[in-house]
Formats: sequence, structure tokens, C-alpha cells
Amino acid sequence: MVGWNGRSDGRVELGEWFEVESMETPTLSLLLSRTTFRHWRAQPRQTALLILIIALGIAVYFAIRLANRAAVASFQNFTELVTGESDWIVTAPSGGLPDSTLDEIRTALGSRAVDLFPVMETTATRPRASEAEAIGERETFNLLGIDLLAVQNAAVGRRSDRAWFGQGGGGAVEGGGTPDPLGFWGVFTNPASVFVPEALAQREKLVPGGRLRVLINENLIDLDIAGIIPASAEGPNPPETLLILDLPALQQLTGRTGRLDRIELRVGAGPDAGGRRIELRKILDGLDGGRWRVMAPSDRREAGAMMTRAFRLNLTILSLLALMVGLYLVFQALDGAVVRRREEIGILRSLGVTAGAIRTAWLAEAALLGVAGGLVGALLGWAGAQGAVRLVGQTVNALYYATSARSASMSFGELLGALGLAVGSAVVAGWLPSRSAASTPPAQILVRNPPQIRSRSFWSHGGTGLMLVLLGWLLTTVGPLRMEGGTRIPVAGYLAALLLVLGGGVLAGTVLGILARIGAPWVRRFPTLHLAITHLREPSGRHRLASAGLLCAVAMTSGMAILVASFDRTMRGWIERTFQADLYISSDGAQSASTQNRISPETWRAVTSHPAVADWNVIQVAELSLPGGDTMLVGAELGFARRHTPLAWRDEPRDEAIWDSELNGGMVLVSEAFLSRFQVDSGDTLVLPTPRGLKTVKIAGVFSDYGNERGSVVVDRRHFVAWFGDEQASSLILLLKPGSGDEGVRSELRGAHPGLQILTNAHLRREVLRIFRQTFAITYALEFIGVVVAVAGLGMTLAAVLLERRSELTTLRALGMGHGEIARATAAEGALLALVGGVGGIGISLGLGALLIFVVNRQTFGWTLQYTVPGGQLGWLALLVVVSGTAVAYGVGRWGAVLPADREE
Repeated sequence: MVGWNGRSDGRVELGEWFEVESMETPTLSLLLSRTTFRHWRAQPRQTALLILIIALGIAVYFAIRLANRAAVASFQNFTELVTGESDWIVTAPSGGLPDSTLDEIRTALGSRAVDLFPVMETTATRPRASEAEAIGERETFNLLGIDLLAVQNAAVGRRSDRAWFGQGGGGAVEGGGTPDPLGFWGVFTNPASVFVPEALAQREKLVPGGRLRVLINENLIDLDIAGIIPASAEGPNPPETLLILDLPALQQLTGRTGRLDRIELRVGAGPDAGGRRIELRKILDGLDGGRWRVMAPSDRREAGAMMTRAFRLNLTILSLLALMVGLYLVFQALDGAVVRRREEIGILRSLGVTAGAIRTAWLAEAALLGVAGGLVGALLGWAGAQGAVRLVGQTVNALYYATSARSASMSFGELLGALGLAVGSAVVAGWLPSRSAASTPPAQILVRNPPQIRSRSFWSHGGTGLMLVLLGWLLTTVGPLRMEGGTRIPVAGYLAALLLVLGGGVLAGTVLGILARIGAPWVRRFPTLHLAITHLREPSGRHRLASAGLLCAVAMTSGMAILVASFDRTMRGWIERTFQADLYISSDGAQSASTQNRISPETWRAVTSHPAVADWNVIQVAELSLPGGDTMLVGAELGFARRHTPLAWRDEPRDEAIWDSELNGGMVLVSEAFLSRFQVDSGDTLVLPTPRGLKTVKIAGVFSDYGNERGSVVVDRRHFVAWFGDEQASSLILLLKPGSGDEGVRSELRGAHPGLQILTNAHLRREVLRIFRQTFAITYALEFIGVVVAVAGLGMTLAAVLLERRSELTTLRALGMGHGEIARATAAEGALLALVGGVGGIGISLGLGALLIFVVNRQTFGWTLQYTVPGGQLGWLALLVVVSGTAVAYGVGRWGAVLPADREE
């Protein structure tokens, strides 16, 4: 052993440690410097590995957190970037507001100093560069239509300088000359004038007078750049995807003349502004009559967060897998260090160092590891977030709303949160080792290299594991926590999953001992195997933790694999049943779930009049605000669905009148997710707000739908048009006459209508499956990290075990056992640990997968999935864990085979 004074003979001069004359307890800093830091310097690789393990868990969590925050931050009230923050926002529960609402509110306000900003908001995309581009690959722009005169005349606070309104004037001059110098007023003579943010202008080298081509609805439009919106040092800058137009111009371009999305109101400056805000709200509520909703700007921002809350929570919990497995490793490392330093701790106790001081020093060591791991993890997490934000953004685009997030920023608060999680996790992992260190007796009763202490704690009994599994099963009967806006959080389901994995980890240690005892008589002829089995007949705490760590990682990975496979099988069946038409058409600008691009009545009528079209269905969609949250109202010819595209029924309609547009005026179909979210059932009545007033309808049937977790209400399109006075189509479904080639008809229609996206049946199915798999892309990386950390933990466990057995290894070498035989014995020990952890993890995952599918998934999204076990995938995973665990154990065994008995490690 190398002594603290540098001597190689192991003799120690006590005076070189502490001032023992006074026999006073040394300070924490002195304990750390003479013990912890000395061991860290002597074992830099092991220390670095521990820090890296903590850092990896924190990095995964931090990357997902930053990516989630970036995606949510992109959902904002863009009007505030131009007008300043409003006091109140007036929106319609469905269908938008008529222009006349503005005059009604202004009349009611009289001479009160209130600024009114009518707003229209929609989306546009870049034109398709090639036919090979997939859905969601092109950039989506947010088009904001505001009354520029009202904004220019208002005292709007921090953005009161509107010089950028008059930078370029009316756009490019015909023939390519210089910009028309009409200044601000030129915007109103050119309905295609647009203002672009400075970030986009720099990226695309845009200047006033230039042009930007976009796709609005099904029309390719060249927008004339009237000015550049400068970046602001006083507040958030406009995102690159924000385009600002004059309100009447955007209404004309989108075919929505006379309609508004919202009206924002702001009380003018002056005394008693708070009181006047309250008065304004009372006036608005008095005018309401159920025609609109009044909300604060913070309510609108919160809407984006609530919409994705369940998705982000699922990712966050999954991201903690690597940290959870890493805690096993930190615990094992610190617990092993207690054993290796028993003599040292005993000497400190002999010198008068109290048990409390030893415990504090041990916890401080764990906390320092947490600080180092947290700092490294935050750095790695920030770097990883730049890639994760794209994966998260793709899913948010596909399922929720268009997000402009391209990168993730790190705030000081987020950094402190990551450090707090790292330190807290490390201290939790170091708590039991610190108690073990504090209970070490004085040096006078210690012996060198004591025998391995077998675990006899509460956590070593199989009954404990069974109790945890049973408690987890009971929790599956508890319903979700319901949040504002209809979000459901399956808190009990998550706790049940945790208890199931913990219970499985406890049972793994029990099974390990049983298998070793059963196998002992069969391997007596094989010395290396017999030696390995002997060590596992009464598994140590480290053996149990290693198998539990592997089981945790494999169970979570396999459970997610079962969920994904079940989703895949269900989606394929749903696609086979639902997508029976030949061509599916939408605006070529439909790149996200929140797209506002529509097909004009003139265009879809021209398409449906094609001689090859045998039957067709126009789909119309509008957002609907109900007391329990927002959902989607869909208008479609229900008879077409019965004739050609049967739905996947959860509760098939019994009343045949639902299929007849003459008789189904008071009837609707709803999705399964709608039932779960709004807690209704087939036969119940709903009150739907529409521009023509409240409509009472009855739920006639329930269908399964896996593209919208907010739920859908489907009404016959004839009634939808009557309620909304709008015939713009969201999509179009065509059934072709026999003998008509779908690719040929598609090519003809694309040539006649280049602004349309036309997909054949086979192409649409491929796109749906691609988007589905894309939503799970980030989970695969998280699962892989968890397994890697667990296998590394197995190696650390065996290294600690071999350090405890140094005297035994010396004896074995003296009896003639070679280095290779010792390595093979360790490999066999590691193989059995990996086998129990891997196969046990697969077994636990069968229950965990069922829990994720029938409890967590159903409570969160309201979807029913077909339980599917990907046997081949799980088998390969188990084999990979066993092979890699054996290989790691063999490498550790080669290292331990040459380990001297008298050297400090």
C-alpha cells in the first residue's frame, strides 16, 4: 500500500495526517484534502468515469429539457413583438370573428383610451424544391396580419419606433428597377408587401424591394419586401419565420375577407391603469353573450405549453432513465470505496474523528462528484440540445403546432436546476455508503482485506420485490391527474412503472442466488464456473445492485420497444382499414398539424370534376373551444366514409340516420381521444359553439384516431358549411374510376394545380408511418444510453468485488490458477449477472409494456393500442446485454488477475 506520506512500505506517521496532540476533530476541508482528494488523484480514471456517468444522466435530462423549452417558447403571441403586450385578447370559440366585432367594441368603449389591434394569423411555406421532399421538411412561416395604421398611431411602448415601416415602400418595380420610394404609404398600394425579420433577411440576403416566394393556401405568391424588422436589444426578437403584412392584404391573399382571428386591446398610459383594465374586462364580458372569449396574453402563451405538456413530460421521464441507472453506479462506487478504505476510516476513528464527521465527509465527496458531473453534464446537455431540439420540433410539428425552434439556449436558472439535480442525485446515492463509513469501527479491531459482507437488508428479500410489484399493480387502477385545458397526467401510472422496475430489481438479486444454488452441483467439474457460482450463492449488495441496474435499463428499453411495436401494429391496421381511397389532396403548404393552408372552393370543384374521379369527399377542419379544452371540429360527408373508407370503430353507430345528411343534423361522431379527454360517452349530448350560435348534438358513434390527441368531433359537411358559412377545404379525398391510373391522374392534377400536394394511397401510407417513426426517434437514443450505462455499471461492480477479493486472488494464484482462468471465472460471474439482469428485464418489460399501453398511453392520449411483443428485437437485446456484459467482465477479470494483495487502489 502506498502510504499518505508517500512511503511504499505502508507505514504511516500519524503526525503527518493531523495535529493529533490536541485530538480535535479535523475540519471538513482537512478531511477532504487528506482523504477524498488524495484518492481522486491516485485513481483519476475511476473518478473521471464516475463524473462522466453523472454527467451523462444530467446531459440527457438537460438536453431534453432545453429542447422542450425551445419548442414551447416558439409558440408565442407574435403580435406583442410589434405592438407591445396587450391587456386583453378577444377570440372566438370557433370560426374567427367578423370585422363588425371591432366596430361593436369600439362603440361600447366610447372615448376611453384603449388601443384596439385587429389581428389575423395564418401559415405559409416555401414552394416545393423537388417532388422527393417529404412532409414537414420545408420551412413554415407564420403570417401575421395587423392594422399597420393602428400600430403606427398607437403609443406602443418599447417598440414605439416604427421607422422600419417605411424602409422600402411598395416593393420591386416592374422591370427590375429600383424600389418605389413611396415609403410607409407604399405598403397600402401593394397588397403583397411584407416585412421580414432581420435574421431571415441576413440568412436569405433579402433587402427592401426584393421578393420572397411563398405558398399560401394553394397559390404561389411573390411577396414584395417592404422593410426589415430590426432585432431589439430590449426584448425578444422576432423569429426568422415571422412575416408581417397589412391586415386587409392578408385577408385578401387567404380568401378570408371580413374575418379576424382575434382582437387585442391595450389600455392607454395614464393614472389608475389597473382599474381601467378591470373596467375594460367588465365591458367586454358584458358584450360577450357567448360569441367570444376574453383572455389575458399569458393564457394564450400557456395554451402552447398545455398542448404539449403530456408529450414533454413523457420525454422528461424517459430522459431520467440514464440518470436513474447512473445512481446505481454511483452508489456502487461509493459503497465499494467504503470497503477499500475501511482501514483508513478505522484509523481516523482511532484518532478521534467522530462518526458524524466521517458521514459528512462522505456526503461532501458525493456532492462534489455531483457538482463536477452537473457542470460537465450541463455542457454536454447544451450541446446535445442543439440536435434534440430538431427531433422534438419534428414531433411538435407533426402532432401539435408549427414550431420555429432551431436551437436551444441555456439560462442561468436552467443551469442551477441541472446542478441541483446532479448534486441531489449524488447525495442520495451516497447516503447509505456514508452511513456504512460512519459505522466503521476503530482500526484496532480491523483486519486487512475483510471477507465480503453479504447483504441481509430489507431490500435483499424476494418478498420485498413481490410487495413492490403488487403495490404497482394496485396503482394501475388509479385515474390520471386532470389539468387545466384537458391535459391528463398519469401520475399513478408512472409510480406504478417505477415500483414495477424496483420490485423487479429486488427480485433479480433473489433469482440470482437461487440460480447459483441450483447450478452449483452441475458445474463442480469446471473450476472456473464453480468459483463464479460460489460467489453468487449468497449475492452481495453490489451483485444485487448490478443485476438491478441492468434489469432497470433493459426493462425500460424493452418496455418502450413493446410500446413502439404496439403502436406500429395498431397504426398499420388503422391505415389498412381507413385509407382506402386512391388520391389524398391538400395544400402543398400543409407541413404541420397547425397549418392554416386551405383549398379554395373553385380549386376543389375543378379537381373533383376531373373525368377520372368516381367519388370524392371534402374535409373541412376548424378549432373548437369547449369548457374542458380545445379540440377539432371536422366536416365531412359521412356517407362517403361508409361507402369507401370505413372507420376503425370503438363504438359503431346504431342509428342509420347518421349516414344521411338530411337526417343527421343533430348527430356527430367523436374520436376515442375525445371521450377520454372530455369524459363523455356514446349517447351523450354536446353543446358546440359555432358562428351561427350554440348547437346541441348527440354522440352517435366513437371511432379510433391516432393523429390527434386533442380529440375530434365529426359532423356532416353540409351542416358544417351552414354553421360556418365557409367552403374552404382542408383536404380532399378522391376515389377514381376503374382503370384510371392513380399516378397518371396525380400527374395531370399536379400540372394543373402546382400549389396542391397530391399523394397516392401508397405514398400517403409511407408518409404516415415515416412521421410516426420520426416521433419516436429520440427515444431510441435515450434507451441506448441507459443500456450502455448499465453495462458500464456491471464492469464497475466486478472491479469493486475483485478489489475486495485481493487476498483470495493471491491465494488462487499461489494454488496455480492462471490469469486466464481467473479472467474466465470473472467472465462467468459477469455473464450470470448479465443473464439475470437482461432476461429479467425482458420479463419485467412484458408487464411494463402493458402498463405503458393500457394505463399511461390511454390516460395520456386516450388511444387504444394492440399489445404486441417484438420477440426478435427483445431477444437480440438480451443477447447483446449478455455478450457485452460477459466481455466487460472478462476485461475486468484480466485486470484483477494481476492485482497485488498489498496495494492500495
